[in-house]
Amino acid sequence: MGDMAEDFKFLKQLNKDRKKRNLESASKEGLDLHTEWHWSRTLNGKRLDYWPSKNKFQYDGKIMCGDVDGFIRKRQSS
Repeated sequence: MGDMAEDFKFLKQLNKDRKKRNLESASKEGLDLHTEWHWSRTLNGKRLDYWPSKNKFQYDGKIMCGDVDGFIRKRQSS
């Protein structure tokens, strides 16, 4: 694989570090923890699934990435 092997190792390490940071900074408040990597809760009668290591969540059949806490706050106030 030559020079590309080092690049892939570097990218793999960056991804691992990013996932670790996401897990450490995620708030567990109000969420049911199924595993270390999959959490959920009920929001407005619908299930919200959250994968904190990838900063990804699913609500009402749509998969989104980003600030799940902001998403929840916005939906709770409506």
